[in-house]
Amino acid sequence: MFAECSLVMLGVNAVLFFTGLLERADPRRVLACGMVLGIAGLLMLARHGSEMWLYVGVSFTAAGTGLVLPTLAYLAAGTSARRLGIAMGGLAAAAGLGQTLGSAATGWLFGAVMQSTFAWLSIPLAATLALLLIPRHWWPANPVLVSAPPSRTFLTSTETEP
Repeated sequence: MFAECSLVMLGVNAVLFFTGLLERADPRRVLACGMVLGIAGLLMLARHGSEMWLYVGVSFTAAGTGLVLPTLAYLAAGTSARRLGIAMGGLAAAAGLGQTLGSAATGWLFGAVMQSTFAWLSIPLAATLALLLIPRHWWPANPVLVSAPPSRTFLTSTETEP
């Protein structure tokens, strides 16, 4: 099962990087697709009745993770040089916190409700997906974010960063 998970994630990562999908697609849509795949996989794992559906659920969850994590790293890498350390440090801190809390919460949940744990794990993903799908004009304006110049992802050899 671990090999299957790794192969699916590698396949999704290959599609992302070798096709240039991250540069052409809207990152919010890529993240939303990844979260929908992850939620579908977790719900399949919560309700599977056969080994085949177990593997399908693991594949969907791995494909969702394979879309979300590289997209977040790609977005963070597109920040200005001055803020790159803050962005990458924030990602590393969030990943560490998620691994620590996730391991403890999942162990406790699995001990308490067994297979239904996977359905409970889809709740934070669904909440994040809902926030991601809220149109930008509904968000309150933050003067710091509104006044900040947009960052360029890649600079050409003739461009310099301000």
